Amino acid sequence: MEKKKLITPKAAALLLLLLLLGAGLYLWLQAAPGAVSATVERDGAPLFTQDLRALSGPVQKDFPGADGHTVVIEFSPQGARFVSSTCPDKTCVRTGALRHAGETALCLPARIALRLEGDQGFDAATY
Repeated sequence: MEKKKLITPKAAALLLLLLLLGAGLYLWLQAAPGAVSATVERDGAPLFTQDLRALSGPVQKDFPGADGHTVVIEFSPQGARFVSSTCPDKTCVRTGALRHAGETALCLPARIALRLEGDQGFDAATY
């Protein structure tokens, strides 16, 4: 009785090629330039815009929000994030760092939005 091979050499080569292409695509997307600027808005009106390329390190700024809430946002060359908020649920802080153009984080109780903008060739990012 002849033994069947589980995978042929041609199939193994094709699988290896596909894995290499996938890894290359992943690395290329990760190395894509990040956001160029971060915009902070309250009730849809721009409060502050920071050019992230101009920063040499992290910078934190306080922003007054609605209903007496205050948020602290950290801007860095790698992106921006909510550091703290006086809102009760802290969902904005748990969102983490935004790194790519098109990403947005919100603090709904304070009505503060943080949005990254830049030219990456994409209209939006979904993760």
